[in-house]
Amino acid sequence: MTAMEFWHAVARAAGLVFVLLQTPSETLAHSYKLDDIAVGHVWASPSEEGAGGIAVYGPLLNRGGTSARLVGASSLLAEDVGFRISKDGEVNWLEFIELRPNKPVSLALWREHIWLSGIRDSIEQGDSFELILDFGDAGKLPVKVVVEDEGGH
Repeated sequence: MTAMEFWHAVARAAGLVFVLLQTPSETLAHSYKLDDIAVGHVWASPSEEGAGGIAVYGPLLNRGGTSARLVGASSLLAEDVGFRISKDGEVNWLEFIELRPNKPVSLALWREHIWLSGIRDSIEQGDSFELILDFGDAGKLPVKVVVEDEGGH
């Protein structure tokens, strides 16, 4: 390889790295950003017989200086999408999920999480679907939900 060919190869590699960094962040470890709001890997457990729906989990972080809220969510997969928390066998529905500045929120079984009911299609391990997260005035953010047993991606 000549010196000229070497530098052309380096330039092509640098261009590829630049293009990869410019593509939507979902291709890079399933993370997303909407202004100061960061959303990590979003996942759901496979649907279980008689559960009435599926839960969606994942990390959220507001990197801004003022509180933000997740006020809604929607998916073509479900008739209804809401926020709930299950504690001591009791289910409570929430109007929003508060995102305080620099305080991570982990949507989890034992904390607030997103609940999809009226599922239109069967959901199995390895499937994925789009979910639109509504952060009110901050805007809406489409995310890809991966269906997996433990969220260990």
